[in-house]
Amino acid sequence: MKIHPRRLHATMSFLLLSLGSSPVWADSSEWERGGAGKRFAEMAEKASTDPRALAELYRMRERYVDRAAREWRDGAERKKLQEASSLLQRNIERISSSLRMATEAADAMSTRIRQSELLEKAAHLETTAKEAGARLAARWERERAAREREREQRERDAGERAREQRR
Repeated sequence: MKIHPRRLHATMSFLLLSLGSSPVWADSSEWERGGAGKRFAEMAEKASTDPRALAELYRMRERYVDRAAREWRDGAERKKLQEASSLLQRNIERISSSLRMATEAADAMSTRIRQSELLEKAAHLETTAKEAGARLAARWERERAAREREREQRERDAGERAREQRR
């Protein structure tokens, strides 16, 4: 297997940068001392020229990732994440149940309204109210016209009396 030193160095540099300056899953004291980061950097330099060092670098990286995964598996952040995830799942189930019940209630209400002929009754009441309003308006208009005729008649009668008195 032929190793291209530049490509390997770039790959190792990328891997080291992707680990970040202080990953959450790394032992902070080890990282601050430069333990893991320094060892990875040294191994990357060696691996750029020595194939056996490359194999060792891969094993070292695998052990480091396994340890980090083990710490994550047993860590408080994972437990908090699991609790939040289960709480979210329960909330989603409750919401789904509530939506299902609301949909069923709305369907039942719609069916009951149709069966009770409530809409037809409301339309009939509205029509009756409009007809009564029209009758009242017509009555008011007739009464107004009658008052107007009476007023005009009184004026004519008063005019006639006045003419008779002048004669």
